[in-house]
Amino acid sequence: MGLETLAPESKGKSVLALNTTTGGEAELLIYGPIGDYYWGEGVTAMGVVEQLAGTTASVINVRINSDGGVVTDGLAIYNALKQHPATINVTVDGVAASIASLIAMAGSTRRMHANTMMMVHGPQGGGWGFAGDLRDRADAIDVYGRSMLESYSARAKNPADIETMLTDRKDHWLTAADAVALGLADEIIPDVQPETADSSVAAAALLSYVSAISTTSGAVHASLRHRIQSTTTAAAFASLREGHQRAIVAQLEDSSMKQQCQLIMAQAGTAPTAAPAAAPAVTAPATAVAAPATPAPVAAAPAPVAAAGTEQTVSAVLAAMSARTASIRTVFAGFRDVAGVTALENECLGDHTITAEAAQGKLLAKLAAGGQPLNGGFNQQITDVVPEEDNQRRAQVNALLARAGVLTGDAAVQARDGNPYVNTTLLGLAEQSLIRAGVNTRSMDREEIARRVLAVQTTSDFPVLLENTLHKILIGAYNLQAFTWNRFCSTGTLSDYRPHNRYHLAGFSDLKPVNEAGEYENGVLDDGEKETIKGARKGRILQITPEVLVNDDLGAFVRITTALGQAAGRTIEKDVYALLALNGGLGPVMSDGKTLFHADHNNIAAGADISVDAFDAMRQLIESQMDPGGNDYLDITLSRFLGTSAMKGKAGLVNNAEYNPDVSNKFQLPNIARNTFTEIITSPRLGTGKAWYGFADPGIEPVIEVAFLNGVQTPVLEQENNFRTDGLSWKVVHKYGVGAVGWRGAARNPGA
Repeated sequence: MGLETLAPESKGKSVLALNTTTGGEAELLIYGPIGDYYWGEGVTAMGVVEQLAGTTASVINVRINSDGGVVTDGLAIYNALKQHPATINVTVDGVAASIASLIAMAGSTRRMHANTMMMVHGPQGGGWGFAGDLRDRADAIDVYGRSMLESYSARAKNPADIETMLTDRKDHWLTAADAVALGLADEIIPDVQPETADSSVAAAALLSYVSAISTTSGAVHASLRHRIQSTTTAAAFASLREGHQRAIVAQLEDSSMKQQCQLIMAQAGTAPTAAPAAAPAVTAPATAVAAPATPAPVAAAPAPVAAAGTEQTVSAVLAAMSARTASIRTVFAGFRDVAGVTALENECLGDHTITAEAAQGKLLAKLAAGGQPLNGGFNQQITDVVPEEDNQRRAQVNALLARAGVLTGDAAVQARDGNPYVNTTLLGLAEQSLIRAGVNTRSMDREEIARRVLAVQTTSDFPVLLENTLHKILIGAYNLQAFTWNRFCSTGTLSDYRPHNRYHLAGFSDLKPVNEAGEYENGVLDDGEKETIKGARKGRILQITPEVLVNDDLGAFVRITTALGQAAGRTIEKDVYALLALNGGLGPVMSDGKTLFHADHNNIAAGADISVDAFDAMRQLIESQMDPGGNDYLDITLSRFLGTSAMKGKAGLVNNAEYNPDVSNKFQLPNIARNTFTEIITSPRLGTGKAWYGFADPGIEPVIEVAFLNGVQTPVLEQENNFRTDGLSWKVVHKYGVGAVGWRGAARNPGA
């Protein structure tokens, strides 16, 4: 487990980015907290290693602005930088505090801006457990400190000074001058940095890229913006005129880099106004390289060499060749990660007739033809950022569920593992919630804490914690209910509580031959049948009182919620069987004024006990059903048997037997009704009568539908303000409707 060297509330969003610049160099930004905190926004060792693995640059310029973070990640980042074959140059852009100051020690050169800071202190950590556990934890922290001392001492002028800083339990804030004096930095960067040759080349390249965007097709704009992003440095940007700066800012997509450039403009007295919609054409300064609408700066063609002596001529020719080679390499410098560009560069270098201007044209043609970066472009990682309070609440919910026995086995072990709330009582969680909301609980007794946290006007998050826990218990109990309705009923959706129509359309007339003119005859869709289904709200009130919290009565908490979840499941089950029981077991009245099971519907079989012949007779009855227009058979097959609990054994025997169980075994007659049904369903809610039913697959020919409001098939919790007591109340609401939507997919046998 890593040690945190920074209080969680001071951590911010991080930036980890590796940009390839010209001249075989790369720039690695380490901005923000070090390590992967709960919300996953830190600069992790894994992230740095992955970034470093993707570059072959000979020089990596690391820029740091970090308050520190996890020691283990910092040590791993330090070692990754030290072991990389590139030359590592470190610059502190803002602050290198805590473990970030150790990362800075990985640089072959360590530079700090004059107004930046460094902070060194010993590792910190927390823990919980027995006294011996905490002593072990303290010993581990000391080991971390000794490991950090090794890295600092390798660069410090006096390692004893660093050892004191790591063991005196103080934060040691250092200016750039202090850091240099201690040997923790090598150089102070003045406030105004003179323009270097590299920044001049980068500035010219930026101007060329922006100019190319304004004069080339949109196909290459994304690639050019990529080059602008990777080439922009503070020195190069600061050396440009205001108009050029605005044009570059308009093309930057990285918000952090854009803000940095706008800050440079503001410090120079240029108000960073809104970027223009399109970048203006830019003309490179005369002191740079000639840059027409091209993707890179190009030196002007060398002037003819005067014949002023052999030695002078040779020197001039060599200089011209060197200038040409340098210019062509500059053209291709920012595009070597595009497939085929390196080969094109070598081709241009090998042909002495190709000037730098001609090389530019070839490169633009290559980019316009659809050349893509070898790595597919940007490698952006998009993650869902989970707020700390959500992770905290999830841990609290899991602790309650584990304590209550709702989670068992591996799920309970996982919920308890490393969970600081696993032994916290309900009242303890309530008090922590009040403290987070800014309420001082020191003068409150147990009952006052319980009443306060359950009060309607409270701003604490405890009601949300309770609701999340209740919902998990409720849904768990609901899903454990042994439903039978969903095995022979269809499932639908309602948008509101009005009656919703369900249609059974008549079939098309038969397909007709195509006439001699090649025309097809129109088919007729006859009038069908319409049934209706209507939703309703059903629910009960669930109340949590202060007494439950004071007594830490998790049992009552779970029992009531579980009972309501089971009741919600049973409610649908009861409604479905109540629908079948209407009108003496013949079901509800349909839109034609007749009951679901009716002689005119041809879905009542001759009364018989369960037998091979009775099964086969019901099969024939179902298969004889026709569409509403009487045009054709619907080809319905039986699928579900439904009967009383007492019928389960015999129904299964008749359905599964290889030989006819109704005749003497000595005849061994095949069972012609074998596998008539794919499922045998029984329920005590059908009572002890003799009637039994056959249903088609509800997905093919639905008979009874259970429709849920907006498709939500589980009960929901709705918090209710309760002014009668000091407790919190929730409505457990299930929104659904049950109705008969057809009669052709079912048959009834009244029994014998």
